Amino acid sequence: EMWNQLDSLTGLLNQNSFLNRSHEMNYTNGMLIVFDVNDFKHVNDVYGHVKGDLCLSIIANCIKKAYAKYGYCYRIGGDEFCVLLKNCRNEESCSIQFDYLMKSKQRKYKYLPSVSYGSALLLTGDIVSVKDLADQNMYLNKKRNKEQQ
Repeated sequence: EMWNQLDSLTGLLNQNSFLNRSHEMNYTNGMLIVFDVNDFKHVNDVYGHVKGDLCLSIIANCIKKAYAKYGYCYRIGGDEFCVLLKNCRNEESCSIQFDYLMKSKQRKYKYLPSVSYGSALLLTGDIVSVKDLADQNMYLNKKRNKEQQ
C-alpha cells in the first residue's frame, strides 16, 4: 500500500497520493506550492536522461528537506512537484531554506537547473482552482527568472 503512494525515482509521494490528500486537507491555513524545473528538457538533451533523473532526485531532496517538516511533498509529473503545507505561516522560511539548498547543490552540480515555484492558499476547498492559481503564480515567477538571466 505504501509503495503505491511513492514516486520511485524521487521517493516523494506521487500524484495519486496528492489527489487523495488534497481532498482530506483542512483548508483554513493550508497552502499549495507548485514547482517546475526550468529548462529541464535542455538537461536531458545535453547531459542525458541519467543526469536528468539525478537532477529530479536532487531537487526532490531539496524540497523534502525544506518543506517535509511542515507538509506533504509530491512529484506530480515529469518535472513538476508540489507541496501541501499545513500552515501558510511556514511558507517563507521553507522557501528561503529551499533556495539556499538549491544554490548549494547548483555549485556542486553545474548542470542542475533552477526551479520556479508559486503558491496559493487552500481557502476554497476546490483543489483544481487552487492549483490553477498556484500555477499562474509559478509562471509569473518563471517569467521573472528568465528576465533576470
